[in-house]
Amino acid sequence: MVSVICCTVRESFMDNVFDNFVNQDYAPKELIIILNREDMDVRSWREKAANYQDVTVFQLPSSSTLGECLNYGIERCKYETIAKMDDDDYYMPGYLSQQMKALYKMNADVVCKRTVYMYFMEEQQLAVHLHYRVVNKFLTKSGGVKGSTLVFRKKVAEIIKFPRLNRGEDSFFIAKCLKKNCRVYATDKKNYVCIRRAETLHTWNVANAHLMKKSKPVCLMADYKPFFLESKKPREVMLSEQAHPRTSHIPQDHRVDL
Repeated sequence: MVSVICCTVRESFMDNVFDNFVNQDYAPKELIIILNREDMDVRSWREKAANYQDVTVFQLPSSSTLGECLNYGIERCKYETIAKMDDDDYYMPGYLSQQMKALYKMNADVVCKRTVYMYFMEEQQLAVHLHYRVVNKFLTKSGGVKGSTLVFRKKVAEIIKFPRLNRGEDSFFIAKCLKKNCRVYATDKKNYVCIRRAETLHTWNVANAHLMKKSKPVCLMADYKPFFLESKKPREVMLSEQAHPRTSHIPQDHRVDL
């Protein structure tokens, strides 16, 4: 059983928020949506929510920070495990199942990801960010953790609150958890893609160029989803576009372990 919290200030990501939740193969689950702007059309969100089971929409003013919105949502969760999802990323159907399995199998307090697939929209490039990190292990440092992949026990969040910040609230949370000797476990890159758009559209304040330097290219493609959906194990593709635009094979020395 898991409560999913998604905070958003963008009307345009409504379908993505619902799709990411509804497509999950894990159950039972609930979705709590926090609209973090008073001028957002809460009525249209609630009308869409009415089509699904266990989806609730709340609205807070723009003066409320992202951290405050998360704490607000946590207080209203009915389950003892909470997953934080972003409005603009891609969560594959097996995402919650993977994270929940790790949480209980490893007896962790928090589960997250550091190494992830990352898609740079302007460059149309799929890559693996922090590909050199060891995965499926307990962490001792908070560096590299993706806040959009946090799954944690509610009892932890009742003691360690998210700070009143719009940026860096997730890093603060993880650092506090580690300081309190919580067991923080990082799973592998499967089942999730971090989508990087124009830099001004992100709450994660880091340049795309910096992220690309710490990423290993997988392929160039206009649409990344078929790469994951066509087979259970993504095929190896190539970065060169000489054979076919956006879909050619990666040279042997640039192959990525998928």
